[in-house]
This record gives sequence, structure tokens and C-alpha cells, in this order.
Amino acid sequence: MKILIVLLCLAIAHKSFALEGEQSNPLRDTEVSKLMRERDIPGLAIAKINNATLSFMGVYGYADVANNIKVTKETMFNVASISKPIMGVTLLQLVDKKLLSLDANINDYLPFKIDNPYFTDGAISLRNLATHTSSIADYYQPDSFSKNNDSPISLEQHVKSLLVKGGSNYQSEKYYLNHTPGEERKYSNLAAGVAGLLIESVIGVPLFDYSEQTLFQSLKMNDTAWLLNGLDFRKLATPYSISDTQKFLPHAHIGNPQYPDGGVRSSIQDLTKLMIGILKNKDTDGNKLLSNSSYAEMLTLQLPPDISKSQRFFWIDNKMGLTGHMGSDIGTFCAFYFDPTSRDGIIILMNVDMNDDSIQAMQTLAQYLMSYK
Repeated sequence: MKILIVLLCLAIAHKSFALEGEQSNPLRDTEVSKLMRERDIPGLAIAKINNATLSFMGVYGYADVANNIKVTKETMFNVASISKPIMGVTLLQLVDKKLLSLDANINDYLPFKIDNPYFTDGAISLRNLATHTSSIADYYQPDSFSKNNDSPISLEQHVKSLLVKGGSNYQSEKYYLNHTPGEERKYSNLAAGVAGLLIESVIGVPLFDYSEQTLFQSLKMNDTAWLLNGLDFRKLATPYSISDTQKFLPHAHIGNPQYPDGGVRSSIQDLTKLMIGILKNKDTDGNKLLSNSSYAEMLTLQLPPDISKSQRFFWIDNKMGLTGHMGSDIGTFCAFYFDPTSRDGIIILMNVDMNDDSIQAMQTLAQYLMSYK
């Protein structure tokens, strides 16, 4: 959910590694344990996809250190900002149903008007929201999170409080940028929240209900959810920080009123189903996830090169040319990247903050997995 400048993490050269022998596993367990020990990673789940087929999945370490609960293929990690492009698939499904239009004014759908006070011409569109060009500023405020509970504030209440004049958190246009939509790209968690509200507005049910009943169900993602309510906390990876006084400092699970920007919790097993579904554009029953036009739209570079050479429909390319997203929040650091042409991809989930050590671990794991065939 933070503005992730670490897309460079995966832009690294391949190096040799002691992989001789066991071809079914690109990383020997002893080497993974050594990496986790050196880089202070409590729990880890990784997967490699080759040609839209699972080649390798591995789980290591602890989901809960204090209670000696190990990471399993069903352990649910907070994937943070990877939630945005996951929501993007649901948004494009609604475009296919002609319930949303990519370039219409979002005020055609919302229950209240969102108008940037810095300009009178131009309108914010779904495409602007999905490409971080909406002129809505970022909002990331951990003080607004609930601990071990979902937020009591609805998404509609939250967005209205920040972006509508007279709202309880409206601060003299603080959450608007002084440019028209489409002119500049500025990463915005709040804009993703607005995109989630579009779904709620046109469907009449919350995003968390709708996408779980449609996208997640169609891919049989049974260990994936937007909210904490109803989850068995023993299946959740405990979020950790590294501190001077305690090697693994646990944090509460968070409930965010702006949950579309980073609320998804999912397992490595479910995320492989998602990646394979995206690469094939099919659910587990063989039905298309998206129409051909929406699928192409999702993977098309959306902006002029002078604004961004990497922004797709919520997905972002990294320096290696892979398409995907990273996720980082309190006690979690994750990566989900793929090549739409070769249909190869990698997934890396850690239950620890993004820090120098976890970034180095992410780089190491990414290069090993990308070299594995």
C-alpha cells in the first residue's frame, strides 16, 4: 500500500546457484533456511509458473513464530497493493457487463460527486483511477486502521469524508492534485479506494462480497478474502517487524476503511490459481475471465511514454519487463509478476516488513525463480 519504489527489486542479473540434482525444487531447503536466517524472514511462500502451468511451490518458516505454526500452502498472507490489480479484473468484468465504462465520468456512477477543486474542465474516469492519473492524491494512514477487526467505517463513508467538501476529513483540497486527470501519474491508494466504490455503486453490494462470489469463486480461491470477518486467524500469517529489542515483533492484523487499495489476504496456493487464470484468461471451469477486448485492455500500456512507460490497468511493468505488482504494508512484503508472452511468472510472499534485508531476500528469490524452467 505504500508507494512502492522497489519495482527495481526484480531488475537484476541472473547468477549461478547450487541447484544441481533435485530438478523439482529450484531452491534447496537448506539454502532457503540460510537465506531466511541471514535476512530475518519469519515465513515464506514462493511459486514459479512456466507456460501457465505450476512448476514449483514451496513454503518455509513460520506463520506464527510464538505458537510454532508453520507456513503451509493454505496460509493466508496480506498481499497489500497486489489487491489493486486483483480488483482491476473485477472492474473489467463489469465493463464487459456494460455496467461500467472505462472513460465515462465516475460521477455517473457514484452516490456523490467527486470534483477536483483545482480545475473546472475535464472529468475523472475509471481509466484514470486504474493508471494513477486521476488527480486524486495519495492517502495512506495507519492511524485509520482497526486492530484485528474490520473497519467500522464503510468505504463510502471513508471516501466521502476525504474527497467531498464538508466531509469530516476534507482538508482544504489536501487530497487533490493541481493538474487535470490524465496529465500526470501519481500513485494513489485513495484513487484505488474510489475504484472499489465504483463497484459497490453499480452492483449495490460491497466489493468484498461481489468479487468473492464471482472472481474468487470461479477460480476456486477458497483461502482468499478481502476482510477479516469470518476468517480463522490461525490460518493468517502474523505480520512482523524487525526491532532492536525483539527479532520478530508481531503486529495485529489490520482492518482498513480504504480496503480496496490493499485488503486481500490470500495463500500461495490460491495466488497460483489466480496467476494461471490470468495467463490463460480462463477460470477453473474453462470459462473466460474477460472478453478478448477487456483482456487486451488489461495488459495494454495505458499512458503516453512521457507520462509512464510501464503503467497498465493497475498492473505495472518492472525493469525486467515483467508485468505485475508488489505489495508492502505493516509486516508484509510480496511480489506477483508474470510475462504475458511466455506465460511464465513468480509469486513471493513474506510476513515481514519491507526493509533492506527483505528487499535483498526478494531480489535473491526472484532471480532464482525466474531462472528455473
